[in-house]
Amino acid sequence: NPSLVQTWYKERKRVVTEAEPNAGHMAIAAFEQDFLGRGLEFAVVTQNVDNLHQRAGSKNVIELHGNLARNYCYACRREASDEEMNTLADKEPVQCVQCGGLVRPDVVWFGEQLPYQPIEDAVDAARRSSVCLCIGTSAVVYPAAQIPLLAGEEGAYVAEINIEPSAIASQIDESIQGKSGEVLPALFEAYKEALSSSNQSINLN
Repeated sequence: NPSLVQTWYKERKRVVTEAEPNAGHMAIAAFEQDFLGRGLEFAVVTQNVDNLHQRAGSKNVIELHGNLARNYCYACRREASDEEMNTLADKEPVQCVQCGGLVRPDVVWFGEQLPYQPIEDAVDAARRSSVCLCIGTSAVVYPAAQIPLLAGEEGAYVAEINIEPSAIASQIDESIQGKSGEVLPALFEAYKEALSSSNQSINLN
């Protein structure tokens, strides 16, 4: 039922667009800005499709499950712009202006494979990392749940921030219980304070 699917995603996109990045998103963006300013690498690997990391200011965002802000033609893979979607909004189901194929959101649906390049980029970032924070996930969906474990195998310090221990809590260095919107801003402040008083590495314990 293409019309039903497009209508549902149109409403979901409206809700997401009206949402604002929370303090956790902002803290992650602040960490990235600080790291890049020091000549260090930083990557955000996310399963979220809500575009909030980008809106908070994060630059290097690796999206494993796509982005609700984008649409493309299922037939010819051509990207459909917001302007096109708005122009065709009164026509359901929305069809590609180039080939007439059905237009769908650029997100991964159940039963579909994750896009190859984001997975490769995420694995590469994990293997090269020194510190890996696993934030707000149950860590039961693979291959995403494997990313922090790969980082740990390569010697990274891996800590999770979650309201309860995740499925991989026993396999990583630290499990911090709490809301990301509260823990991450506090962690960033502690990081900045430690940097101002010492050049030593930050201990997350």
